[in-house]
Amino acid sequence: MSNKIKIYGFYEPRFKAVEKAFIRNFEEGMEIGASFAVTINGKYVIDIWGGFKDEKRTQPWEKDTICNVYSTTKVPTVLCTMMCVDQGLLNLDEKVATYWPEFAQNGKENILVRHLLSHTSGLAGIEEVIPYSAWYDWDKIVNLLAAQKPWWEPGTKSGYHAITHGFLLGEIVRRTTGKSLGTFFKEEIANPLNANFYIGLPKKHLPRVSRLIPPPPLMDFISLILGAILSRANNSKVIQNEIGNLEKIIRLDFGDQDIFTIKIQNGKFKFSKEKIEMPHCKFTVTKKTTGLMYWLFSKINEEPEFISKNLKMEGKREDTDQIKKLFELIGAEIRKTGPVGLKMALNPIALRDRSFDREWQAAEIPAANGHRNARSVAKIASIIACEGEISGIRFISKETLEQLLEEQIYSRDLVMPYPLRWGLGVGLPSKEMPFPHPRTCFWGGAGGSAITMDLDAKLSIGYVMNKMRTQTLEETRTNKYHSDTRGDRLITAVFESLGYI
Repeated sequence: MSNKIKIYGFYEPRFKAVEKAFIRNFEEGMEIGASFAVTINGKYVIDIWGGFKDEKRTQPWEKDTICNVYSTTKVPTVLCTMMCVDQGLLNLDEKVATYWPEFAQNGKENILVRHLLSHTSGLAGIEEVIPYSAWYDWDKIVNLLAAQKPWWEPGTKSGYHAITHGFLLGEIVRRTTGKSLGTFFKEEIANPLNANFYIGLPKKHLPRVSRLIPPPPLMDFISLILGAILSRANNSKVIQNEIGNLEKIIRLDFGDQDIFTIKIQNGKFKFSKEKIEMPHCKFTVTKKTTGLMYWLFSKINEEPEFISKNLKMEGKREDTDQIKKLFELIGAEIRKTGPVGLKMALNPIALRDRSFDREWQAAEIPAANGHRNARSVAKIASIIACEGEISGIRFISKETLEQLLEEQIYSRDLVMPYPLRWGLGVGLPSKEMPFPHPRTCFWGGAGGSAITMDLDAKLSIGYVMNKMRTQTLEETRTNKYHSDTRGDRLITAVFESLGYI
């Protein structure tokens, strides 16, 4: 199809602009391997792929290549939940504790099923600091969520439930059907539709998997988070009492050029981007392990050998021990009293990329570890786009599906740094995301993947890639239909080709 970048698959002639956008993403160095697919009325009109499965560009991206799409997994998880509503097993306005009695603890007695779907339950993260391996233990996570107090009054605000969303929905699906979310999805959706889409990846599919390529960090975000942490510390009497008359200079090095300094003077922290040659102690990480700086503020149970290999601590032992103890106290205080965004930052699911670990792939983490390509994303999305029926199979009634599009809340999210208009587990058109048709819903995954469903046009769109990107907020705000620039270009080209914009 092109002499510049070899693109495979097909597209109807009217979508030539989509191929051009796909090639442009590669030419500008934004892609290594990717796939893009579109259906109308359940029929594929675009199914293209290209590039490589690996960062060294030695293995071609093939027709059946799949990879982890992170939060794009949430849409099929939401669909499973709504199918349970359609079957009379769940009621959106019923209390979660009706189905999950242990959930009625710590002020959660009146949380409704719709609050779990719409990211308004107040359970955006796990309060207890847990080892990474705990996320593979379903019972442990749901028991922690059942016991935890909400971080805000349920139903009043949204705070993106990045990982907990899948456990919360998955547990009420399990309680009402007797099946895990992954099993329900496989039996009720993937198998009948013959969609190569997995929540809990079988070992036999490993040769097809492309490893995700994590992006370099945006130091503006690192600076923003660390600055916010220390600002909170400056307003905490607990921290002030601990500091006392302490005067120290700490340097944080992220690679060769990005260096920050923390000065402790007169009972306050001063955070700046400057290089001090003779600090009392210095903490150094590489750009690939920036999350380790957050470890300074937490007792995250990471392997000691990983920390010692990737976090270099310089200075007198008594200085580094004192500063680490102080930082841990700051982290504990913020997790107890701080804003939701900082709580999430100080209790991350991972300090390193583990998406290619077999344990991650095999587990059922229904908000984040789905594996598929664009073809199967678009196929699952077509169930929603075609109002519940595809390939002669009625998966869910039109009436129940229509409730997905009912606005639940529209405000600045407590976790994501911008306003979001939520339906029942899906994003809805808004001033910030002005889709051509009102009966549209969407979402995406960390690093760039996308899923879009336009019920007015019976149009579904899937985008999957292996090179993850992190964008500035300024770049993100310029995009209309997907936060990631690559996906936004492709979706825009689809709408333009169809005359919608």
